[in-house]
Amino acid sequence: MRHPLTLAACALTLAACAATPELPRLADVPVTAEAGQAAALEGVEATAPAASTNRPRRGLLGFLGRQAEAAKADETAEAAPAEPSEPPVELAAMPPETASDAAPRRGLAALFGGGRRDSSAADGLSPDAPDYRQSGPGQQLPFGEIARVCGVSAASLGRKVDSYPKNGRGYTLHDSAPGTTALHNFYIGGFDDGCARQFSAALVMFGDAETYEQIRFGPSGSNLPVSETDAAYDALKSRVCGVGKGKPCGNKVSRLARNTVFVSIYERFDSNPRWKTLLLHDGEVVALDVKTSN
Repeated sequence: MRHPLTLAACALTLAACAATPELPRLADVPVTAEAGQAAALEGVEATAPAASTNRPRRGLLGFLGRQAEAAKADETAEAAPAEPSEPPVELAAMPPETASDAAPRRGLAALFGGGRRDSSAADGLSPDAPDYRQSGPGQQLPFGEIARVCGVSAASLGRKVDSYPKNGRGYTLHDSAPGTTALHNFYIGGFDDGCARQFSAALVMFGDAETYEQIRFGPSGSNLPVSETDAAYDALKSRVCGVGKGKPCGNKVSRLARNTVFVSIYERFDSNPRWKTLLLHDGEVVALDVKTSN
């Protein structure tokens, strides 16, 4: 009796292992690497992601890249065969915004801080501009000349002895040898190109627009000669204050005084039959001339 039962069990086992034409065996079905990830929802056809043309990225840039790819998840691409991936590359963080992209800064921030614009090409200055020339730290110019000094540190310019306006950011005056009455280097900072303006003097003073108008348009002003800085100021005040030629700004002078100042440059500490005058406006040297006491 045991033998027939044993033979029957073997027959059933062989029948279970026999191949069925309609149902292929699992071992004979080709399976890709993406199998099992094909369709999470019924009826949705899975598509292999297109091979990226960029190298793998890590850190913040990699995170942002993955966020951008996730936002485009509804877009499809043709399946491409997987290619051997290269080792991931670490990308350095991007440097901060450069000076050519940043808004211009004035005062000490413009002179010594980061974000300075490139001054190698004179920052667009005309060769006829009074401050077109470049000088180096420590060089001394003849009296009456002015030059730009770029890429310098605060320590190389000497002590800050004055500023305009007194409160707020604007122009700063630096004395390379405080207490010396002989001719020596002075520097003014606060220009749009980030470079200081250098000149030689024994004494330097700022003069505001209101004081200038009191003298220029006062009772004795009509007898004064008209210099380059006078003509430049006349055109400037007409544009800013909306007044005619030869007329003062009057109660509108505060508009001009915010970023406009005269600089008197004296060759001697005591008596000076002549002196140089700079007119500065909105971070630029507008005019330079020589004035006399005669």
